[in-house]
Amino acid sequence: MLDNNTLFDIGFRFCLDSMELMTPYGEELSRRPHYYSRGEENELYAEQENVQKLIEAVHGSTDRVNALMRLLMPVKDIRRSIEGLECRTLNEVELFEVKRFLLQLELIAPAAEELCKGLSGIKITALPGALDMIDPDGTRSPSFYVSDRFHPELARIRRERRAVDEQIKRDGLTDELSALRTRLAAEQEDAEQEARGRLCAGLKAYAPPLLENAVSIGKLDYALAKARLAVRLGAAMPKVGGTRFDMRGMTNPKFAAALAGKGRGFVPVSLELDEGSTVITGASMGGKSIAIKTLALNVQLAMCGFAVFAEAAELPFIENIALLSEDREDALSGLSSFGGEMRAFDTILKETDGMRSLVLLDEFARGTNPHEGAALVRAAVRLFNRRKGCYAVVATHFDGIARLASRHYQVAGLRNADPAAIRAKVATGTGSLADFMDYGLYPVAPDEEPPRDAITIIHALGVTSEFTDLIDI
Repeated sequence: MLDNNTLFDIGFRFCLDSMELMTPYGEELSRRPHYYSRGEENELYAEQENVQKLIEAVHGSTDRVNALMRLLMPVKDIRRSIEGLECRTLNEVELFEVKRFLLQLELIAPAAEELCKGLSGIKITALPGALDMIDPDGTRSPSFYVSDRFHPELARIRRERRAVDEQIKRDGLTDELSALRTRLAAEQEDAEQEARGRLCAGLKAYAPPLLENAVSIGKLDYALAKARLAVRLGAAMPKVGGTRFDMRGMTNPKFAAALAGKGRGFVPVSLELDEGSTVITGASMGGKSIAIKTLALNVQLAMCGFAVFAEAAELPFIENIALLSEDREDALSGLSSFGGEMRAFDTILKETDGMRSLVLLDEFARGTNPHEGAALVRAAVRLFNRRKGCYAVVATHFDGIARLASRHYQVAGLRNADPAAIRAKVATGTGSLADFMDYGLYPVAPDEEPPRDAITIIHALGVTSEFTDLIDI
């Protein structure tokens, strides 16, 4: 599975941070997004259906959704207090939290009833019996105090203590009055402690439904945040199942935001994958890495019950995603970049063996000489072709690799650009290489060789002729 650094790199964490969550229960779910694994297909489909219904609600019932969000905002995490009912007497602060939660349930339950109708695993219900128990005077005030109704002697003790305080205020403090006040204060403390014990014993029966409501509020908050993210950034619910990938017009919000800051737009990526190896070729700077990370992001989102950033998406139920892209040098273990990459690759092979997996290799074996590197990439492509249930995407600039794959895509790069126009724009500072780069991903024939953009790029950057004149390609 993808580690936290990789999830950040592909933009998954960016998407999570872009969600607007109202409650601590929803925030907790977003901090540890659940990746649905083997045996959880029905749970994933149920979550997808929930999110899709909420997407429709966001579009069609905006006012109702906004009103519910406002009601969710004051909700606090009171699970420790609820769990405490099983074994101890809660203090007044904890009982205040429980009462406030019960009051909020009274408002949330009817507001959520229409939106939650038909949602799987989400049911929010008011608990008037518990509220009457903790608020016997019926004030429905968000504050909490130990009511006289909680204990038969409490009203008398408080009345006598008030009388003593008034006498002290009128006649002054005497030893007798001081002793009497101390005794009454102790009696009141004991009575209130006993009253809270009785109250907690009564509330104990409501602990399970209180926790169930907390879980449902978290699920609703999380699913609603997914839906609102999909509406805000433009996402579609993928079809998960089957045996092939058909990802149309994928985008990546993290990279799109970065490009927008530079006045550029993200070029959507489309990919079809069958079992076995698919190869992406293209020159450096052409966008192969972005394409691979965009695919990784959207598959990760799909398998966590999110809508995906694509025009349309169909994919198998993927049990494991593996991405090998960054520099793997490990000075502490004495491994070079190449050694670290090979160790990571071996781990991927072992972890994905026998699983329906998506394996993504970005410029694999680039840390060794081209002859051996190409041989290693060819071996990887052959291996993934043999593995049942494995979908591999290999981005490479080595020649001859695509002939072994079931599909071949290519980033056009600078292939169709005018070298003279590039040099003129770059030299005068009125443009950059990115202005001429075609980042589109196109299906091409297996024998189509990678674009040869290196020399064009070198000349465009104005590298000294003392070097470029000696290039003998």
